[in-house]
Amino acid sequence: MNNQPPKTNIDVVKAFLTLQYEGRIDEAFQTYATEDFSWVVSTQDNDELTSAIPWAGFSHKGIEGYKALTNMLFGEFEALEFEPRDFYEIANKVFVIGFFKFRHYKTEKLAESDFIGLFNMQDGRIKGGQFFENTYAVAAARVK
Repeated sequence: MNNQPPKTNIDVVKAFLTLQYEGRIDEAFQTYATEDFSWVVSTQDNDELTSAIPWAGFSHKGIEGYKALTNMLFGEFEALEFEPRDFYEIANKVFVIGFFKFRHYKTEKLAESDFIGLFNMQDGRIKGGQFFENTYAVAAARVK
């Protein structure tokens, strides 16, 4: 990774994602996230969604919440592809458009989806955001 400090909000998001992919979540949070970080997969306050996808439908708070999310997700799925393709900054938000393909460890089914990641920014740090995906594909891959 480049040792230059990020210059734009897009650079911050890219650096955060790079550290996350390298398994350096503590460093990603310490360097690029606010203390009141909050992350939602799909929609918030959605018990029906949470029953189909245990890490979706509610807010993950702080680094511990985010670690719980990634532990649940990658405890069930192997990431075959995860490609953030396009980054757009509008006001205090960064939108990431991409694609993923995951394989469920037990069912061996694939979950493939385009995605949009919304990162809310505050003073050059990530305050939180939301991840929009094809939740049907993810839920279906979890069922034999």
